[in-house]
Amino acid sequence: LCVVLGVVSLVYGTEKIIGYFSKDMYRLAFQFDLALGIFVAIIGVILLLHPGKVLELVDFIVGLFVLIEGVFKVQTSVDAYRFGMKAWWLILMGALLSCVFGLLLLFSLLTATSVLMVFVGISLIADGAQNLFNAFYTIKSMGRVPRECFDEEEGEEL
Repeated sequence: LCVVLGVVSLVYGTEKIIGYFSKDMYRLAFQFDLALGIFVAIIGVILLLHPGKVLELVDFIVGLFVLIEGVFKVQTSVDAYRFGMKAWWLILMGALLSCVFGLLLLFSLLTATSVLMVFVGISLIADGAQNLFNAFYTIKSMGRVPRECFDEEEGEEL
């Protein structure tokens, strides 16, 4: 289990780091991906190097990850509000939900192992769905920006 989670964490962390360097005009969808990618990649390495010790802390590690993502998304929702995006409150609601899930996992408020694993899965699925929403919403919003804001040859902001 730790080897699988370690490999998944390394792949996910690498994807987040690559996503950070993508072109996102508002810098909303990927603004925290460098820090988060490094954090998740480090967790992946720890999972691969110390699988026996880490197994006891899976709920804590996943809880910490979900909580950190949730806190980052709270800031994303504030930035979306400042940019005048209409669905900023959906990002905020998802962020707060992520924070609650992360805290529940972090403080091991769920004691039954089977319930805990189901909750870990739900938390990660919800977090991934919110990441997709944030990315697609930001991309959709980019279509509303006047073309004069960009240099047509290179697609860069003036």
